[in-house]
Amino acid sequence: MLPEGSVLLHIGPAKTGSTAIQHTMFQAREKLAEQGVHYVGTKPHEKEAGAVALGVRGPIGRRPARPEAWQRLVDEIAGATLPRLCLSNEDFGRADDEALLRILDATGAERTHLVYVARRLDKVLPSSWQQQVKARVTASYPDFLREVLDPTATSWTARLVMEPQDVGLVLARWGKHLPQERITVVVADEGDRTALPRAFESLLGLPAGLLEPAGGPANRSMGYAETEAVRRLNRLALDEGWSPRDYRQIVQRAVVRTLKERDSQGPRVGGIPPEAFDRVAELADAQVEAIASSGVHVVGDPERLRVRGQVEPVPLPPDVDSVSLDLLADIVSGVRAGSAHLRRRSRPEVDVHAQRDNLGGRQLLQLIARRAALRLGVRRA
Repeated sequence: MLPEGSVLLHIGPAKTGSTAIQHTMFQAREKLAEQGVHYVGTKPHEKEAGAVALGVRGPIGRRPARPEAWQRLVDEIAGATLPRLCLSNEDFGRADDEALLRILDATGAERTHLVYVARRLDKVLPSSWQQQVKARVTASYPDFLREVLDPTATSWTARLVMEPQDVGLVLARWGKHLPQERITVVVADEGDRTALPRAFESLLGLPAGLLEPAGGPANRSMGYAETEAVRRLNRLALDEGWSPRDYRQIVQRAVVRTLKERDSQGPRVGGIPPEAFDRVAELADAQVEAIASSGVHVVGDPERLRVRGQVEPVPLPPDVDSVSLDLLADIVSGVRAGSAHLRRRSRPEVDVHAQRDNLGGRQLLQLIARRAALRLGVRRA
């Protein structure tokens, strides 16, 4: 258990169960407080604040991250009075040296205990591809794997996906500022979804079973056909020059949400195809060796991270050249809902009361008609 005055800093990385543990802890924050633990933030995952800490703009289609979002968390940490704190943000798994110092300045390097979660790459990579498709990427799964697994790749996608999963790199970077005894690697157990919450309970001195899975939103995946449909929407958005705001509202907030809620009966993307298997197995072996030589505290068996000997290559699902009518209807429904929201937000408001006293009868009728047409969404030909 962490000593009193400690800050448990969970840095993910992405696709290692972060969303689930964040929602679990956030929904249990009152129970956590009763046990002397302060969960930092007013939402499960403070994306905007994290973007400021990392020195990046923020998610697609949103306004640039505001410095005050991060300052609010800094002030909350400084003013917290409970014996232990927990700050969780999987984006911090890709913090560079400058961002790392900014984060530790807020949490206090002298009292911060780092938690990193390592998960088997044959589970991480398919999920990462789908996540990238939801962020406007147009690459197919095989093309995505070729890009991110290329040891010479320097693209944004390759660095975004692979650098946080390089446990040796991450531990070396944070280890410059934190002693080994205050760094913990939790090895994800694919057969036991309670392993991660139990590890957090142990570190924070919580009663066993307090962190039960929450009933909030999960980072649910889509089926292969749904993901391919979104990928084709991405191509359309690129060809037609959709703005980031339009894309976020129509695709991410409407279509993707609709597709994640449907019960997909088709195949899902899971595992690694034969042509990429050896490279993934090589990277997985490097993960195990990096953890073994790091000297940090380890929860779980690093051998679980090996791919070779535990799983086999899997063939890709056949190409999607048609979709069901039900899937088509869900996509159209999502596009319609997102477009309607954009129209509502961009519709100008005509103030009749402010102008009518200065208008003649005909002009007044034209103004009222135009206002009614705007409310109904009618446009002149």
